[in-house]
Amino acid sequence: MSFVYNTVDLGIEASQVFWSHDSVDDHVDLCDFETTLPVFLEQLPQDDVVLDAGCGLARWVFYLRQRGYSVVGTDYAHAALAQAMRYKDAAPLFAADTLQLPLRDASVGGIISLGVIEHAPEGPGRALRELHRVLKPGGVALVAVPYNNPWRRVLINHLRRLRDWRKRRSGLTLQFAEYRFSARELTGFLRDADFEVLAVHADDFRPPLGKGLWVDSSAFFGYRVGMFDMAPGRKRWELNWRGRLVQGCANLVSPWLIAGGVLAVARRP
Repeated sequence: MSFVYNTVDLGIEASQVFWSHDSVDDHVDLCDFETTLPVFLEQLPQDDVVLDAGCGLARWVFYLRQRGYSVVGTDYAHAALAQAMRYKDAAPLFAADTLQLPLRDASVGGIISLGVIEHAPEGPGRALRELHRVLKPGGVALVAVPYNNPWRRVLINHLRRLRDWRKRRSGLTLQFAEYRFSARELTGFLRDADFEVLAVHADDFRPPLGKGLWVDSSAFFGYRVGMFDMAPGRKRWELNWRGRLVQGCANLVSPWLIAGGVLAVARRP
């Protein structure tokens, strides 16, 4: 695996931290800032059911249903689903483990899996095989994971290892949060699960938001002033002047330099 990302054990699973401090409206609004939004609108079928496997607060479920897509969502986090079900628009949501979906073989025409498969310590193979099982032949899966981008490989990963060492030395308990993969690793995992990979895309937010830089240091590049709090009038994922400067310069060279994630478009043959 490219890089193991650890967090301090706060008594809540690392994958659930961000949505637990936001509203559904905040999450739905983020969809318009996704650099990969055109991929979703182009690749997902409008004439068949699309499953968001690991939907969290169900932002893509609500966003895409408002645009005519037939999307259903599932997550094993009951608190997230309960919050999503109180949203102003009703949507079909159900609780399930994405490693063992209560769906028939070849039952959905499209799949969304964003920031899910990297959280399995044993690796993403089992999760991808389960997605392959429920996807119809010819169906498309959009799978996104954190990207081990050049910025991280050159600087951030080393700083993270040093910080992890210092936290352990101070007596803090760390927990596995996720893997960060290269694009080659993600395509390899998908092919091992019998998917055909059609394309890969750098996955981030459009300015003034930033996914990769904000996750790497939300206090330095963004407006985080506490463990989870933002400065007054500022939003999660919003970049300050330093973040916007680095984002603008990097994107002039390539969107892959600081992209927070990599999105693969895969098809079940």
